Amino acid sequence: MPDGGPVPGEGERLLVAQRMFDAVAAARVSPSDGRDLPYIRGGRPSEAEWALALRRAEADSEPADRFRGRIQQVVTELSDRGRLAIIEAGEPGIAVTVVDVDEFGLPRRRPRPAVPWSALVPMLATGSPEELRFRLAGGLGGVDQDLLWAELRRNLAEHVPLPEDYRLELVCTAPGWPVPERALSHLADPVAGDPLSAAEGRPAPDPQKPRRPPSRLTGVDVTVAVADAVAALPLRATLELVVVEVEAGSGKVLPTGARLFAAGDGVGTERGLSLRCVHPHEDGTVLAVMTWRDDGPRVLSTGVVRLPAGRHRLRAVLAGAGQVKFVEPDGVAPERRSWSELMATLPEQLVPEVTELDVVCVIDLCAGGFESRRRLASEFVKLVKRRFTGPEQLRVAVVAYGRHDFRLEKEHAGVLRGAWLAPAATALDTLAGLRPVRPDRVPGAPLEDALHQVAQRVARIPARRRVVTLFFGDRPPHPPRDDPDGLLPCPWGHDWRRMLGRIERHPGLTSAAVLDSSEHLGPAWHRLGRTALLPLAQADAWQLAAATHVIVPESGRLVFPMLDPEN
Repeated sequence: MPDGGPVPGEGERLLVAQRMFDAVAAARVSPSDGRDLPYIRGGRPSEAEWALALRRAEADSEPADRFRGRIQQVVTELSDRGRLAIIEAGEPGIAVTVVDVDEFGLPRRRPRPAVPWSALVPMLATGSPEELRFRLAGGLGGVDQDLLWAELRRNLAEHVPLPEDYRLELVCTAPGWPVPERALSHLADPVAGDPLSAAEGRPAPDPQKPRRPPSRLTGVDVTVAVADAVAALPLRATLELVVVEVEAGSGKVLPTGARLFAAGDGVGTERGLSLRCVHPHEDGTVLAVMTWRDDGPRVLSTGVVRLPAGRHRLRAVLAGAGQVKFVEPDGVAPERRSWSELMATLPEQLVPEVTELDVVCVIDLCAGGFESRRRLASEFVKLVKRRFTGPEQLRVAVVAYGRHDFRLEKEHAGVLRGAWLAPAATALDTLAGLRPVRPDRVPGAPLEDALHQVAQRVARIPARRRVVTLFFGDRPPHPPRDDPDGLLPCPWGHDWRRMLGRIERHPGLTSAAVLDSSEHLGPAWHRLGRTALLPLAQADAWQLAAATHVIVPESGRLVFPMLDPEN
């Protein structure tokens, strides 16, 4: 045979070598079915060849737990506002996940869309997706590899720009596959031995900075693993529950924080707080979690739950970095209102809580408005009766006055009707039993007699009980002596100013006047309505209860809880 001619069996040996080369790539793609891939040159591998290909295709990989621990360590080592980029090369393409530590010390994970291999190595993507996987895994027979790696370098520079000033962590989820491994090698050290990359202006590697090899993982979802690693990090900053407090002196309602979790607390830590719901908002009580840094607060989450007024126990579990799960109370749902909307609901001052209430209804029996006065007083008593159901919580007095009879021997006749503090049901019966008094031409009314009786009896009410005085009418009281306005003096010499001053000494007193007409409103009714002046024709029981703070108006309700003193 002439020199340079074919050597006997050389063609067969070449075919076997090609088949083994491709079989290793096929084994990487699918250890179970790769033997039947049609892209293997030289036909289907034998049993022995396939067993050898499987051994050669094996690649070391690390456990998922070790990888999560590595990410946790790296993020823990980041300073405030530090940044980490996790670059994953796998079967679908290259994906970048950025982890930032924000100004509040909380890590934020932001995955970026993956760049497919069809965009990075289009010369391998001329066939089916299955064939592309085979090529990525090493089935590069007939491929000009110099052109392939040059194409990969260019497209990495265009489609996978490396974020500046980020620490890099490389991950290969297709270990042993030449194309993903080569891509990570280039991203880790893009210039060394690569004049083309230098011409593209990529920065030279730092020779003093050691290069850590990529993590190699099999069957691990990197996105989930990174999310789990970040979530399991101990806190860097304190987490607080937003509560409100009342400023001493001014009485202003101010939002503040009660500590839930401290820096260093780990996932699973449980904390409890005792809270008070005072005048809870009809839309529910908001449980908001925030953190603080030198430049101010940041709200991390808001939930809402319907709680009645009173004391409540809160239990919370740290579920991740900046993530809190409320175990108690039950039924916490996401809050849809914005933070600005929630803050706008806060009243300037807190309406005092009412637990024990005494209502004093002072009613004019004269003139045509009597039935309307009695009806409104009865509706008010029924309303507060529904709100104060406990024994001794609510007492109601009815003091009704008619007119003085200034005829001789009649001027000292009694002019008052009603009953002093009694259960609400008794007061309603008293109101129902009142009868109108025929008016005369005397412009004054014995309101001063009613004030005298109220002043004597209010003085005996304990300071802990809230007192609300309601005055229905509009006729002026008689003066204690002759008056320049021509009003006849009170036969008993009662001074309405002095009596009213004694009533006003009761702590926390609220006083409302419901006027038949404000046409001749005098100084007495101005003082009687020190809390609220309402026209009889337009007033209703709810309006009167809100005006006297017996029922808290919508504008006075609290959307946030208060911290219980027991904590």
